[in-house]
Amino acid sequence: MQEFGIFDMVVAGITVILGLKGLFRGFIKEVLGIVGIIGGIFIASRFSFEVGNLIAPILALDNEATIKLIGFIVALIGFWILVYFIALILSKITDLSGLGAINRLLGFLFGSAKIFLIFSVIAYALYQVQSFKSVIDEKVGNSITFPYLIDVGGYIIKLDTTKVTKNIEDSVDSVVNKTKETINKSIEEKVSQEIDKATNEVVKDATQIQENIDQKEQTTNENEIEVKQTNTQEEIKK
Repeated sequence: MQEFGIFDMVVAGITVILGLKGLFRGFIKEVLGIVGIIGGIFIASRFSFEVGNLIAPILALDNEATIKLIGFIVALIGFWILVYFIALILSKITDLSGLGAINRLLGFLFGSAKIFLIFSVIAYALYQVQSFKSVIDEKVGNSITFPYLIDVGGYIIKLDTTKVTKNIEDSVDSVVNKTKETINKSIEEKVSQEIDKATNEVVKDATQIQENIDQKEQTTNENEIEVKQTNTQEEIKK
């Protein structure tokens, strides 16, 4: 028979207490804090060499391993700082919009869930060790929370990380490709607009020149006619 015992109180108490950190930080900072670390590692692992090559001339680095290491660290810290400032801005906007209480409540729930997931992984890992398994069954076998810890921990550990990573990479590549397409389209539209503008200006200038020529020819013709008329009148008088 399952019952709420000391183990359950300890797990629930620690989860709630550490979850209070999320209450004070808010949901946005909690989530983006994790995104900053995990995303930073992901970005840094992909672009460490490129970033390292940008920094190498400044620090006079010539060893490839050192360049890659420095690039990884700089990319990780840079991405984390970027996400941190984004979190600050979004949190400020949330507070000003009157959603601060909801942000903090969700932060508490997210923080508590994060701690529970950590406990779940630890509990599942220990439960797989045969020497610990019998002791755990004896001490906390009737616990209410322990079966949930094992189920959640098992699900997390058995996740196909290769598939998850591939999905993330595909998503990132998709975003990058869409961004490139958008930029290229914007450039093409801008170039097309500039060409049209330049063409219109050339046509306008050519039209203006033609009008000036026509006007000069008309003026010349009028002057010639006037001269002829004057000469004719003088001849008649004579």
